[in-house]
Amino acid sequence: MDYGKLKSSVRKLAMSDEAKERIIRNCQEKTSYESEEITMNRSKTGTWRKKSIFAAAVIALCLCFAAAAAAAGHTGFFRDVTDWKGAVVGTQYEQASDEIEVAVIPAEKAITVCAAAVDPSSAPYLYLDTLGIADYTITDVSGNTVAEGKQTEMAELTDGKAEIAIPLDNIGNGDYKLVIKAFVGGSKADQPLPISGTWECDFSL
Repeated sequence: MDYGKLKSSVRKLAMSDEAKERIIRNCQEKTSYESEEITMNRSKTGTWRKKSIFAAAVIALCLCFAAAAAAAGHTGFFRDVTDWKGAVVGTQYEQASDEIEVAVIPAEKAITVCAAAVDPSSAPYLYLDTLGIADYTITDVSGNTVAEGKQTEMAELTDGKAEIAIPLDNIGNGDYKLVIKAFVGGSKADQPLPISGTWECDFSL
């Protein structure tokens, strides 16, 4: 409502000055009330929008926390391997320590590493035909390295299990620890798949 125009129109009416002033005063109060109501409604709308934005932010934050928790609970994950130009040249599987169980069977000049996938029906183990050890170290009771290697022969993987031989040359009798830093999986159609983690197993000769 335009209070100035209303006031000007009332002044032109043929009535007593007292009646004109009463009309103008009542209209002024109504106009002020309407202005306050509009301001309050805008304030409520703004508050509601702020609350909505805040609620949406809280929901998004909770979803992010939930996603982070789910990711933390997942042990292994795939990662692209890139060259110095940034081009993808392969894939590797990381953080698989809890997904493969390891045991050692010692013999006179070799040990057999029995590796078994905890869940052979899950990726990547479901799609692998062979499994080998890509990086290992053998230490004595003092922590001295007595043997190490980068690649063993590949062994057939059946139902998620493989028996991998590691030759032992010039190692005498005693207590030792095998530390595996990476396995490597093979399949007929794909490139070898590095599987990283940490596996330790004590054995005696």
